[in-house]
Amino acid sequence: MVKSFRFLLNYSWVNLGAIFGFAAIVIVGCYVTGVPDNPSVGNLFETYYAMFPTMILLCLFLYAFAMCTNNLNMGLSMGARRRDFFWAVQVNMAFYAVVCWGLQLFMSAFPALANWEIRDKWALLDLFDGRVWAFPLVCMVLMVLGCLSGMVVVKNKVLGAILVTLSVFVMIGVTVFMILSADTGIMDYLMETEWGWLWTTLPRMMIAVLSAGAVGGEFLIWKVVQRYVVR
Repeated sequence: MVKSFRFLLNYSWVNLGAIFGFAAIVIVGCYVTGVPDNPSVGNLFETYYAMFPTMILLCLFLYAFAMCTNNLNMGLSMGARRRDFFWAVQVNMAFYAVVCWGLQLFMSAFPALANWEIRDKWALLDLFDGRVWAFPLVCMVLMVLGCLSGMVVVKNKVLGAILVTLSVFVMIGVTVFMILSADTGIMDYLMETEWGWLWTTLPRMMIAVLSAGAVGGEFLIWKVVQRYVVR
């Protein structure tokens, strides 16, 4: 398993470097365009900063997709045992989740540490506050989904493309909704309706669904890896 993990780690460093590089570009872009000192300034860098948690999740989805297609095929063709490679994938996904969790904590704390003017839109950065395990859990679930999507593409390119497209659009849609809710206060309005109880219990329901989905997804990944035919 160690050799398989070291093989995957060669790609993980590059992928994580891209995420950290994007974070640095966004922070520098905010400074250059005057975002920290002027709340009236609104541009792409401000938006990218607000939606950074979702950008991380999207990247992890794509990285897991590659890990369970190209990396899986290459690793097994180089002699890796299927059992070892499966567990190496688990360790690598956990590594991704922990590192990105640390980056997310830094990005959410940086505006206050640097004395930036706080904006309502940046409330999205604190979406996982109070639930220490929530962001790593979502990271793991998105990576499991990305891994399964990659395996579906190998079996059926059309179905896999549809699944990947739908997953990306759902993530983008959720991000847009969260940004709009932060700008317009739509969540406050929804909480005051007769369906307010639903929005209150929705986070718990989502956690239960995500946890069950992760467990079921891992089982499917195990089965597919054991039967995977090197191409």
